[in-house]
Amino acid sequence: MKIKLFGNNFTFQNFREFLLIYKDIFIYNEYNFSSSKKKPFIIDCGAHIGIPLIYFKRKYPDAVIEAFEANPRTYTLLNKNVNDNELRNVSLHNAALASKKGKINFYTHKFGWTWGDAGVKNSWYSKKTYRTISVPSLKLSSYINKRVDLLKIDIEGMEVEVIYEIRSKLHLVSEIIIEFHGSKTNKNNSIDKLLSILDKYKFSYTINAPITIFNMFNRSFSLNKEKMKDPYFLIIKAKQK
Repeated sequence: MKIKLFGNNFTFQNFREFLLIYKDIFIYNEYNFSSSKKKPFIIDCGAHIGIPLIYFKRKYPDAVIEAFEANPRTYTLLNKNVNDNELRNVSLHNAALASKKGKINFYTHKFGWTWGDAGVKNSWYSKKTYRTISVPSLKLSSYINKRVDLLKIDIEGMEVEVIYEIRSKLHLVSEIIIEFHGSKTNKNNSIDKLLSILDKYKFSYTINAPITIFNMFNRSFSLNKEKMKDPYFLIIKAKQK
């Protein structure tokens, strides 16, 4: 399916999924950040079909972007959207990000959704609805060799693994926006572990519930383990102090 909105071309597989993602990014500005640079360096981990890339390029047309998407089917749409919108200075990688370079199991939805594809079995995983494939894995630290103006991470339950892997490079990262995915079935992806890393490497941060039509203005979130749902999702925005 294909649609043109405000001068941009979008090709996607699932219309409802597209609208939900477009709303979060272009209407609610989930990935808004400010840079004084004309050519900020942005790393997009979990680029999906490229809606975040188009958003970043509308905001900063000269931005230099490294983007990673593990699902081969989703990557095909990502590549098409980058080409159809003539996005320049964008490098695409059809690979997952992990603690080691090589191959990992990746769990993808069998039907029309691409949300929730991950390198871990999250609580929404089911043999009936997901298939297992093997995908290349890369270490994000290999791509952080200069100042990163924005590191965007939306990798469905592998946030802690990747943040820990780049810990020696975090001093080069100015700002991070993380969509955190918490689940009792994925205890390694602990919010406590993530925040302890951000604290150790001198980041200040805010934690909010994702924006919805029901909580556009009151997005406060309490890290009360007894009241937290399973799974739960958070938007964490972190900046170097």
